[in-house]
Amino acid sequence: MSNYCKCLKTGLPLSCFDSKSAARRYTKKYRTKYRKTVPYMCTHCDYWHVRSKKSDVHYRLCKCRGQKGQLKRAYLSLSDAERTRDKVDEMRSITLKVYECPRGSGWHLTSIE
Repeated sequence: MSNYCKCLKTGLPLSCFDSKSAARRYTKKYRTKYRKTVPYMCTHCDYWHVRSKKSDVHYRLCKCRGQKGQLKRAYLSLSDAERTRDKVDEMRSITLKVYECPRGSGWHLTSIE
């Protein structure tokens, strides 16, 4: 487990927090009128990060696991999964596919090799 993760959009390191409460304290301290932020748990490094609420999509961690053994995100709606797929496709040089969770808990993303 590394103590930093890189932003998909900029490639810059993200601030990492050991707990959701630590990330929440940070968001309350640095929140502005025009920039609302929310904490989220990263599925890549298992730390908490902060993102703009404007880009917030609705997902939860599912019991399904990815290729590297990490918990997968289950997007609550197909449109949230597709919006995330489109953002990642635009920022990275990989193509993702949306598929329904076999456990019925939402929608997952997977890379197309």
